[in-house]
Amino acid sequence: MKKKYLVLAVAAMFTLAAATSCGDSKKSKKDKDDTEEVDDEEKDDEDDYLTQDLATFDLRGPVVAVKYVGEHIEPVTVLFTDRGKVEGIYKFDTEGNMDQANVIREDQQHITEIDFPTLDPWMTLFEYEDDSMLPSATIDSNRMGNATTMTYHRDDDGNLESVDHEEMVHGGKVGETEHPVVRFDATDDHGNWLKCTIIFDGFSYFYKRTIIYEGDDNPLRKEVEETAATDPDIEAFIIDMYDNDRFTDYSFLEAHCTPGMLQYLKDNYEYEGGGYAVWLFRTSAQEGKPGVTNPVSKVTSVQKESDGWYHYRFLDGGWQGENRLKISNEGGVMMIDQIERVHDECADVNS
Repeated sequence: MKKKYLVLAVAAMFTLAAATSCGDSKKSKKDKDDTEEVDDEEKDDEDDYLTQDLATFDLRGPVVAVKYVGEHIEPVTVLFTDRGKVEGIYKFDTEGNMDQANVIREDQQHITEIDFPTLDPWMTLFEYEDDSMLPSATIDSNRMGNATTMTYHRDDDGNLESVDHEEMVHGGKVGETEHPVVRFDATDDHGNWLKCTIIFDGFSYFYKRTIIYEGDDNPLRKEVEETAATDPDIEAFIIDMYDNDRFTDYSFLEAHCTPGMLQYLKDNYEYEGGGYAVWLFRTSAQEGKPGVTNPVSKVTSVQKESDGWYHYRFLDGGWQGENRLKISNEGGVMMIDQIERVHDECADVNS
C-alpha cells in the first residue's frame, strides 16, 4: 500500500467514521455542544450523542470503550469515563508496546488534536463549524510534510453526503484524485457502525470497531491496564531518579547504569575533561517555560512497554518531555541499559 493511503487510513479510522449513515437509526441533534450528560428526558434515548466526546467518535449510547482495528493500521483503543469523557487513547504496535496519546481541547472542550508522541509519530487535528458536535474536517499528518485533509459534507441530521480530500506529500499538493467511497457493512442496536469499508483510487480496505457499553464486561480496559502494569519498584525508582535530580550524581549513575549505558553517556558528553551526558534524562531547556507560573520538574506518568522498556513522561521547568529507559530490576537493584528521547517540547518550539 502506498504511503499516502496509509496516511488517509489513519485519518479515516477516527473521522470518516464520524459521519455514519445508518439507514433508519435515529440521529441526534448534531449542533448540540454538551460536555456532560444530556437532560433526563434525553437520557432515555440511548441512540443520542450523550456527550461531545462520544460525538467526536460517532458513538451513540452509554459507550465506555471502543477499539479500532483494520488493514494497514495499528490497533487503537479509546476508554471513556462513565460520564462519556475520553479517559485515554492507546495505540498498540506489533510487538505489544502501548503508547498513550496526548488529547488537546479548545475552550468549549471539543477535542482538537490527538497526538501520539512515538518514534514514528502521527497526529490528527479536528475542525468544527459553529457549535456542531461532529467534526467538519480533519487533518492527519506525520509531521514530515505529509498530510491529508478530509472535509465532510452532511445533511441536517448529520448523515454523510460526500467527502472531499486534499493531500500534501513533502509539503507539496498532490494532483486531483477520486473521492473515497465509504460503505458501512454492519451496525449494532444503537446505530453504531461495527465495520466500515473504504474504497479509494482502486484500493479497498476496512476498519472494525469493538464497542463496550456501560454495564458490560470490559476486556478493552483490562487489556490496557494489564499492558500498562509496571514493576512498582522500577516505577518508584524512575520517579525518585528524576524528581530528586539523582541522575546528575555520577556516583548514582555508576551504581545504576550498565557499562554500555555509561559508555553511551560518556560518548555524548559535549565538553572537555570527560563526564556523563546527564542532560539526556531531561529536556534541552535551559530555563523554565515562559508564561508558566509554577514551572515544576516532576514525572507525570510511567508506562511499561515490552522487552524491559519503560516510557516516562515528565515536566522540566514546565516544559513537557518524554523518555524511554531500558531498565531491569536485579534483586532490588535497578540497572539502566539504554535511554531514548521521545519528546522534547523545548526543542520542538525552538527548532
